[in-house]
Amino acid sequence: MEIEEIDFYNKSYPNKLRNIKDPPKKLYALGNKELLSTKGIAIIGSRDCTKEGAKNARFFAANIAEAGFTVISGMAKGIDASAHRGALEVNR
Repeated sequence: MEIEEIDFYNKSYPNKLRNIKDPPKKLYALGNKELLSTKGIAIIGSRDCTKEGAKNARFFAANIAEAGFTVISGMAKGIDASAHRGALEVNR
């Protein structure tokens, strides 16, 4: 599976982002792009986080995903990566 670049004019670009003041010019997606149009919660934080911070990000993301929300981040190491690990633990 490859990371896909989605620019502002791509049909997969989320409408909720099109309508903000300064939308990102490009998004990068891996996996189910339909999730870009679902309700989501961003979890972002330090790249150089503590073990406790990573544990908490993973825990919160798993619970958020279990509640039916998509977890969004900038895909950086640290808190962002821990959040995605937690979300991926949930089978939806």
